[in-house]
Amino acid sequence: MTNRITRFYFYSGKGGVGKTTMAAASAVYYADSGKRTLIITTDPASNLADVFEQPIGYSIVPIKGVHNLFAMELDPDKATAEYRERTIAPLKGLIPDESLAVVEEQLNSPCTAEIAAFERFTDFLQDSDYDVVIFDTAPTGHTLRLLELPGEWSAVIENAAKDGSAGETCVGPAAALAESKEKFDRAIAAMRDVNRTTFVFVLHPEATSIYETQRSIAELAKLGISSQQLIVNGIFPAGACDNPFMLHRFYKQQDFLSQIKYSFKLAATLMQLEANEVKGIQSLRTIGKKLLDRPVMLADYHIQKSSVKADDAVHTYPSIDPSIEKLLIPNNGYHRSIFFTGKGGVGKTSVASATALWVAQRGYKTLLLTTDPASHLSQVFGQPITDKPSPVEGEKNLWIAHIDGPKAAREYKEKVLEEVKQKYDARRVAAIEEELNSPCTEEMATFEKFIEFASLKDFDITIFDTAPTGHTLRLLKLPVEWSKQLEIKIYTTTEDTEMDKATKARFHDVIAMMQDPNRTTFCFVMYPESTPIEEASRAMTDLQTIGVSTNMIVANLILPDAVLTNDYLRQRKAMQLKYLAGMNKRFKMPIVHLPLLSDDLMGKEQLIRAGSLMYGK
Repeated sequence: MTNRITRFYFYSGKGGVGKTTMAAASAVYYADSGKRTLIITTDPASNLADVFEQPIGYSIVPIKGVHNLFAMELDPDKATAEYRERTIAPLKGLIPDESLAVVEEQLNSPCTAEIAAFERFTDFLQDSDYDVVIFDTAPTGHTLRLLELPGEWSAVIENAAKDGSAGETCVGPAAALAESKEKFDRAIAAMRDVNRTTFVFVLHPEATSIYETQRSIAELAKLGISSQQLIVNGIFPAGACDNPFMLHRFYKQQDFLSQIKYSFKLAATLMQLEANEVKGIQSLRTIGKKLLDRPVMLADYHIQKSSVKADDAVHTYPSIDPSIEKLLIPNNGYHRSIFFTGKGGVGKTSVASATALWVAQRGYKTLLLTTDPASHLSQVFGQPITDKPSPVEGEKNLWIAHIDGPKAAREYKEKVLEEVKQKYDARRVAAIEEELNSPCTEEMATFEKFIEFASLKDFDITIFDTAPTGHTLRLLKLPVEWSKQLEIKIYTTTEDTEMDKATKARFHDVIAMMQDPNRTTFCFVMYPESTPIEEASRAMTDLQTIGVSTNMIVANLILPDAVLTNDYLRQRKAMQLKYLAGMNKRFKMPIVHLPLLSDDLMGKEQLIRAGSLMYGK
């Protein structure tokens, strides 16, 4: 170890805004500057290897072609296996076999993955052999959850340990976690230290990205974290906007830049949208220099104010394709479930919303549900959204809802405590209540709500607007994991057997529904670039392990041919066509195209237009 003070940088923001690119480019820049640098991704669906164009994995590896640069991908499954072994090993031979069996059963819970992954994350917030440690984080909602956990788990362990070595948490004895508590406390102190930690929020000049960044900064303030900067990414070069369609988009971005300038009292660096995607060391070096050597600061930037009428006449509407239509509507009397998933920022919410309006306006009673903790569904429709289905204004067949994690956790605790109070003495109830104060409870409660909505038969069609890929895979695998857990319990104990069997039957119903293409459509949304395509491909393979097939793809943000009036736009379209051709060869399923529109997909008028462009009028 050295006496150096490590600088920690967290790159965060809405999915698809370029966090990984900005984090990787910064890592290359710092390493080239002579600083021993480590970049770690906490995103379970990481694209770090794709950006660096080399395998990375769960062990720290040197990045080829960059002296001083190392990288690692946090793998939740491997972290969980290590955590189980680390917790159980010291207890073997010290406690009775029956007690050890109880601990092992606790650690087989899917909840263990949450503490295991975040404990591994806190390892890197200790004294370090690196000058700079960069965290490339998951999209905002899940990153905030990760940052809240050290404080929550520290409190849980402290409360459980008051009872001595008998104190229990849902992931093992509190005594075995005492070392973890010290680590969590040090992690909190490091994140709050403005001399050591900086949070860099990457955002696009658009409404939903600004809203999510504002919300995230407010949440960080509650955690006592105040050192923050902005990178406004994806700005269209003025010289490339030489037609009415692109000029309209350019001036909309300028309006949002004005909003960012006056809404955030933070240093903000501006980054233009490149004509080609950024991957590989050389392009990362170029971006790193633009970002950190020659930054264009929003405070010094002249915001151009003007307006050009939107021009969506450049689009043509397809006719309805029966092979796609049958994936969107109920079949043979079955209820239809449609899951939209994919990398953060590819437009899942917009596509899910446009699809929901398209099927609802054809007469099908439709529920649009978001499982994303950072969802902006209420902004898309311009009306409040709750955890209860509420009708969309002016639509007789469309309802919207979201899963409210904290509220679900409160209701879950109340339900469990009400049940156990009828069966156990006060001491046992108190122990269960203490266990329910674990941060794991919110994941279990959210999962229960997902099962509840997935089991609904009140609608013809339920459309799931999901969280980014890694977290969606986690949610979809939970019915299988919990079903196996209950199966083990049913055959090893008689306690609660009937209740467990009823729960297991619900899980089996949801699993069967997801695996049945007559009842369920899985659709990946992506834009035609390598990182979202590679992420989707890996996720499709992962879904196959639980018997779930992908049925459809939406290729989003495709430049219309009618606007290709300069070399910059023609270069971007050539890149898109290359990847679209690759998608057609790689994925043996319908691929729906959604072109770039002159305005963001906000409000019913734009959503109806998008639905017609995807599926036909």
